[in-house]
Amino acid sequence: MTADEIIAKADALIQRHSASRRFQKRARERMRRNIARRISRMTVAASVILFAVVAIGLAGFPVGTTGVMLAGLAVVATCLLLAVFPQDYEPSAEALPTTQLALLPLKTEEWLSTQRLALSAPAARLVDGIAVKLEALVPQLATLDEREPAAAAVRRLIGDELPELIKGYTRVPTALRRVDTDGIVPEKQLLEGLAVVDTELSRMSEQLARGDLERLATQGKYLELKYQGGDI
Repeated sequence: MTADEIIAKADALIQRHSASRRFQKRARERMRRNIARRISRMTVAASVILFAVVAIGLAGFPVGTTGVMLAGLAVVATCLLLAVFPQDYEPSAEALPTTQLALLPLKTEEWLSTQRLALSAPAARLVDGIAVKLEALVPQLATLDEREPAAAAVRRLIGDELPELIKGYTRVPTALRRVDTDGIVPEKQLLEGLAVVDTELSRMSEQLARGDLERLATQGKYLELKYQGGDI
């Protein structure tokens, strides 16, 4: 192995680790925001209950020990309820095809974060890299007209083909994912399909940067691998 090949492999490894850290960091940030929202709702609800008790007392109605205890129980019950409900929004693959184009990359990234644990380590690393490329697409798609044929090409890849590829893989029983069945190995197909998506996202980003929308709309590479062998 030459020095250039060693350096290239080292750079690729560093980039994969960096992508993984960024992807996981954003997932943790989303979790922190969800927790912060719940705490904020609980604080507001508790404040309203306590304010109501004080207002009743100032209005001349005796609250008494029983009233204070009931108010405390109401605060606890409300906080427990708000800790569980409403459920945080879980992105679904079914909603991605109709998601606003400017929001689609981040919504797809959020959905990918819910699927990551079901994937093997090599597939998860590819997903991490795809997530970084999706993030880079956000400012580019913000100015792309939904009616452009190029928009349909982007939507098809990240709102339809990518989710279907991963869903097809997760439908395969875990014990069969690395089994060769009539020349088809689901794990291998998934990795090849994710590699195609990764390459396509880079190409799309470059063409969007150049404003080459016509070429982007017509030079679509599709995930033929996904259709080989039925479910994956």
